[in-house]
Amino acid sequence: MKRIFLMSAVVLFLGAACKEKKQAPPPPPPAPKAEVVAEPQDTVEVAPVQEEVVYAEPVEPDKYFLISGSFQEYANAEKYQKELANQGFSSEIIHRQHGPNNEFYRVSYQAYSSWKEALNNLEAERNTPGKEGVWLLVKK
Repeated sequence: MKRIFLMSAVVLFLGAACKEKKQAPPPPPPAPKAEVVAEPQDTVEVAPVQEEVVYAEPVEPDKYFLISGSFQEYANAEKYQKELANQGFSSEIIHRQHGPNNEFYRVSYQAYSSWKEALNNLEAERNTPGKEGVWLLVKK
């Protein structure tokens, strides 16, 4: 009896092992894509526009000037300005149209756009023999 019982257990075990495995159902077929038919339209060809981009640092105008002479007569200021230009300076004559001391023509020999640079060079120029009278003009 033990044998029969043992044989039936083995048969059941083998029967359970040989069962067909359930497979996952196949994925549904993809739905057909709907095609959009566009109405014909008038087309205009536009040539691409090329923009030229130029990056440049903004140029600040000179605002600070070292003045080495001030004259009431324009002819004297012009003569002194030519002397400085012959010495290699970028000299110019500055005349204020209104305000205090507008009757003077100032002759500059160095110009700066930076306040710190102008002050540093003013101090250096004043320490140079013969240039103790140099002063700084600020244009507003």
